[in-house]
Amino acid sequence: MIISVFMKERRYSTIKDKIRENKRLIILFIMIICIIIIDQIIKVIITNCLYNSSTVLIDNVLKLTYVENTGGAYGIGNDSTFMFIVVNIIVITLITKFIMSKKNDISLCVLISLGFILAGGIGNLIDRLFRGYVIDYIDINPLIKYPVFNIADMFIVIGCIAVAINLIINIIKDRKG
Repeated sequence: MIISVFMKERRYSTIKDKIRENKRLIILFIMIICIIIIDQIIKVIITNCLYNSSTVLIDNVLKLTYVENTGGAYGIGNDSTFMFIVVNIIVITLITKFIMSKKNDISLCVLISLGFILAGGIGNLIDRLFRGYVIDYIDINPLIKYPVFNIADMFIVIGCIAVAINLIINIIKDRKG
């Protein structure tokens, strides 16, 4: 009986230790899931409300325009869905492996940035797998000539910029130090 209670307590302690040890990864996973859910909900709303149409939100600045994107940014690789699926899966796998292998060495900023890239990549991958195209809808063409994009794309770009800035800062610090 005493041994049984001790074993249960030890198991509980181990689970608790594992959670504490992986707290950053658990929070990252929750953040990624939340971003993906928000991205997918917005895409469903846009599809239901704006299918093949557009609406002005701010004159000469911002429109919501429904676009089915079978390629990448700027129309690169239109109708290359399979290629984008393969590349997407490879990049997601590499980033995930990097995070898992360096989980204790990665700064919080880089971890969050990589999480943004993963969330955006997974959001767009879901579109490609289940729709055959990515739903884009944020249209700033009246302001700047730029392709229509979505929330997932924003997270990918923000994550990449943040990783690049962090790398530049670390290179500068290393050269000074």
